Amino acid sequence: MKNFKTIILLCVFMATLSVQYASAQGPQDPAGRGNGILGFGFGPGIPYFGGDGFGPAILVHYDQSIWKAGPGSISLGGQIGTSFFTHDYYHRDYQYRDRWTNVGVAFRAAYHIGWHVRGLDTYAGFGAGTLFSMYHDAEYGTVNRHTSVYLIPELFVGASYYFTRRVGVNAELGYNFAVASVGLNFRLSK
Repeated sequence: MKNFKTIILLCVFMATLSVQYASAQGPQDPAGRGNGILGFGFGPGIPYFGGDGFGPAILVHYDQSIWKAGPGSISLGGQIGTSFFTHDYYHRDYQYRDRWTNVGVAFRAAYHIGWHVRGLDTYAGFGAGTLFSMYHDAEYGTVNRHTSVYLIPELFVGASYYFTRRVGVNAELGYNFAVASVGLNFRLSK
């Protein structure tokens, strides 16, 4: 939990810095053809196989804009994500806890459009990947562990706003390791 708070504080600090030192104009087409975007986000994870309440998810993605398509562009990329969940059982004679750690890697594609607003990038996309779900429980003093591998789909929509030519904030909704995520994006090209 301490690491999660540190990540949140770091993201808030970076966003504040980018606003403070921003020029009034972000890039005209942040995700235009030839641009690469590296993003970091966090939010409530998807409990694929169990768990209660809030399970934090941490995401890293890279999108490379490949083709111009109408008023926008199409990007291809990948994403790595992880989430953690627990479930506590209570009975008058005993108590035990199930834990899931999910780690996944996915390919993703998205269509980006900026609506002729400087610094704005909106997008929608889909993907597919592999999820490794590590399960651990302790019941009556016995520890059970196993890892399962699954194919997972992804669907998402998102928006980024760049305060400078290179740094922007990002929000994403969907089914891709997290129900929703917020974070920072960095343009690596052009």
